[in-house]
Amino acid sequence: MSNDREHRDSPPDFGDDDDNKDDDQMFKSASLPVTDDIPLSEDEESDENPFSEKKSTTNILESSNNNNETSLKISSVTPIAVSESQSLSSNKQDTEIFPSDPAINSTDSLENQISTASAISKKSETNETKGVTTNSKLGHKPVEDHNIEIIISDPTKVGEGMSSYMTYRITTKTSLAMFKKNEFTVNRRFSDFLGLHNKLVHKHLQMGVIIPSPPEKDSLSMAKIKISKEEAIPSDFIDRRRSQLERYLNRLARHKTLIQDPDFREFIEMPGDLPKSSNTQALSGAGVLRALSNITNQVTKLTSKTSEQDQWFEEKHSFILDLHTHLKNLFNHLNLLFNQRKEAGQALKSLSTSLNHLATIEEHTLLSSALIELANVEEKLEQATNDHSLKEYSVISELIKEYISLLEMVQLAFQERIKIHQQWLQAEDALRKKREAKTKLEQTPKGADKLPQIEMEINEWDGKVLRGKEDFEQITNSIKQEIDVFEETRIEDFKKAIDLYLKQFLEQQEKILEIWENYLPEANKINL
Repeated sequence: MSNDREHRDSPPDFGDDDDNKDDDQMFKSASLPVTDDIPLSEDEESDENPFSEKKSTTNILESSNNNNETSLKISSVTPIAVSESQSLSSNKQDTEIFPSDPAINSTDSLENQISTASAISKKSETNETKGVTTNSKLGHKPVEDHNIEIIISDPTKVGEGMSSYMTYRITTKTSLAMFKKNEFTVNRRFSDFLGLHNKLVHKHLQMGVIIPSPPEKDSLSMAKIKISKEEAIPSDFIDRRRSQLERYLNRLARHKTLIQDPDFREFIEMPGDLPKSSNTQALSGAGVLRALSNITNQVTKLTSKTSEQDQWFEEKHSFILDLHTHLKNLFNHLNLLFNQRKEAGQALKSLSTSLNHLATIEEHTLLSSALIELANVEEKLEQATNDHSLKEYSVISELIKEYISLLEMVQLAFQERIKIHQQWLQAEDALRKKREAKTKLEQTPKGADKLPQIEMEINEWDGKVLRGKEDFEQITNSIKQEIDVFEETRIEDFKKAIDLYLKQFLEQQEKILEIWENYLPEANKINL
């Protein structure tokens, strides 16, 4: 009991005694993807972030076989060959949260790893003859022929005036046996997404599950849509929200626990309308900030005199905070770059107009023709710049924004662990007081009548202490497993996004070069 007491008396405060620590930065908007530092409301970004290209996101749900393998975290750069003894000696079951796209292979772009890849190939062939399967990514079991893909399309305005709302068509294609059909379609409104998130947080956060967040409520932008006529609805905001909702559902579907949740399956599978969600207001804006602030203040008061004894949590908490801060800064700088490129595109358009005006008064025929062609070049450059900016926003900025939200949910899971630890300590303190009261009653002749009652209370609190210890150990282990897979997935997601971004950037540069090369013959005619 003394060892447990020492562990319980050292709650996970992460070593910060300052009650004025930037709680809003650490825990604000935990249920939503946007923080105060990031100007994402429509009134600030409707023009800055046009997002008109629809995209379909295909997410492959990787499922594991029953072989017990060790889930080890390895570098995303250097492949590691797994020996037979290593594969068979582990008893730890893999836990996958957000399985990454198996099509991404870290060796694809590394020419200097050819020899290592060759060694892995040979080792894999040897293991196959012995009945051992070795994966290119350590810790992941062979992928079965099961997958799920969720596509959101056809945003539709229903009703007129301030009582109107938007619905989205959700099409799911899957081969998972848990679903009755291989393909099904439902219509859902935005408040349904918020209601789903509320249910998942209520059920799974206390278990240490990192739950993805839907886009935040944007009352101002929705008010503009409600009062707009059908042809005047701002398509950039609607399509951006459609894309974010699609990302949200696919990330839920890639989580081995959340995909089995009855509420999630009902959300994507049950035809007809869902019961109206009445508690969605608490999921956005100031409501979340107030709730998290209250929790944080209460826990901080109880833990301010002690520090985290689990070194893993102390290091991870510090890393999560730093990563969250740097991603927010990166997102803001990308938005600044996006705005500057938008201004550059507008400048190119103005330049094209001026060149056309100049060409109309130019008396020299060849020079006038060259000026007209140059105006056309500037117009093409404007289009290329705008196209690249939109692609960059959808590939890089949206991913960073999504991970800012996920990191906030990680912090909320850490906070939930602190709360459970405090409940355990409170139960232990209550049990100690009951035992002290029993001792006093035993020393008092008149206290014999009260002994049966106090013994019942002691047994009750003893059970609460035991459950508190089990709950704390469970959420501690769950968070560790979730963070390990979260980190692997984060690396893979960013590798894939950066690779796609570089390819698109090279294509844009080649397109610009081709535009200028096509103009060169026209410019050379001036010398004739």
